[in-house]
Amino acid sequence: MEYHSTGRIVKSGLERTIIMENMATYDSLTHLRDRVTFFADKKTAADMGSHLHLIMLQTLALPRINHKYSVQVGDQFLRNMSAFLESFDPDYKAYRLANSRFILLGKECSQSDADSLVEKLHERFEQIWHVEMGNESYEVNLMPQIFHMFLKPDISDNGFMDRLNYGLSNEVYSAKAKNGILFFGEDLEKDFQRKVFILDEVRYAIEQKTFQIYYQPIYDCRNKVFTSAESLIRLFARDGSFVSPGEFIPMAEESSLIDSISWIVLEKVCDFLGRHKELPLKTISVNMTGQQILDPTFVSRIDENLAKNGIEGSKLRIEITERTVADDFDEVKKVMKHLSEKGIQFYLDDFGTGYSNLSSMLRLPFEVIKFDVSLMRLMEESKKGSRTIELLSDIMHENSYLIVSEGIETAEQAEQAFQLQMDRIQGFFYSKPMAETQLIEFFENFDKTSETL
Repeated sequence: MEYHSTGRIVKSGLERTIIMENMATYDSLTHLRDRVTFFADKKTAADMGSHLHLIMLQTLALPRINHKYSVQVGDQFLRNMSAFLESFDPDYKAYRLANSRFILLGKECSQSDADSLVEKLHERFEQIWHVEMGNESYEVNLMPQIFHMFLKPDISDNGFMDRLNYGLSNEVYSAKAKNGILFFGEDLEKDFQRKVFILDEVRYAIEQKTFQIYYQPIYDCRNKVFTSAESLIRLFARDGSFVSPGEFIPMAEESSLIDSISWIVLEKVCDFLGRHKELPLKTISVNMTGQQILDPTFVSRIDENLAKNGIEGSKLRIEITERTVADDFDEVKKVMKHLSEKGIQFYLDDFGTGYSNLSSMLRLPFEVIKFDVSLMRLMEESKKGSRTIELLSDIMHENSYLIVSEGIETAEQAEQAFQLQMDRIQGFFYSKPMAETQLIEFFENFDKTSETL
């Protein structure tokens, strides 16, 4: 035993190990140490200041095995796999963390030793496994995902799980894993910390409503004026840095924060319209999600924002994608019809990105179809592409839809949009998204602007 300066008795590492084993709890199916014991052992190691090497193995095959053969065969497969992990290396303990997630935990080692051990594990799990039950033998392909890292004492339980879930997310694992193995090193830690930073800033911006709304004017080709605009969310972190929507919006969607953001946009846009009724803007559009459209309070929340700011529903437009419609076609149609009767019209956003279904779209009361930038680029690729856009344009006009051509950046693209009889044009060629004060100045100087169009 060791004696602490305060007089407390501190048990040696060996005695701690014996106590840990005596207090361990085990998984009833595989007889491996369970999740509770893993986190207890992790805490003991952290208290001792120990650095560890952790290997997480996840099999994607279990649902397929259960379905193809039986749950009993799947259970036996897990027992076989667990027995192998338990005896894999004497310096590593095996745990069952969850249904098909297993962990090997050992002392810190060199990077080359860690890589070598994981490669050896991967080689075995890439092979076919034979599961014997009764007189039957079943061949099983494990489909392994292997994640390993050096676990520092200062990484909390939540911190570990956050890193694990981040590394095993489809986006990260598919991009970073090599030969089915992902090492959580410095580069991935940097990416992870960036995500933590952004999500913290998003949550703060939601709580304090510090998001900024930018507006991109949309040019009316027939009347040669700017009569509408799209509202776009912008995030500036507390340190003053700009966080791109392309970076924080996917994270917000993944973390179920996007609806909260969209409600803030609606609130701020209605406030802006209420304070600037003198602007020649007929409408401003707001992007909404499928979950919001299907929210029982959706209509009432819109009504409240309109009434609060003293504006008519005809000033507001709602942009949705076809994926939104697919969530519940009949209910979305009902909501759209109800709001259309109040003057609140709908835009179909991102038409041409692969989700669009003409038969569904033609059954819904859209006012405007927004041709995605990718669709518009077809005009430049070939005569066939240009003819395709022309045919789509004819179909939309025959069904009384207006068309917004998105992503127009050059005079040549604008000219093509005019030739294809697009009703409105949105893009950097006419105007970049701008803050509220810039938008007001933009319309104040509209006479000068219109002379260059």
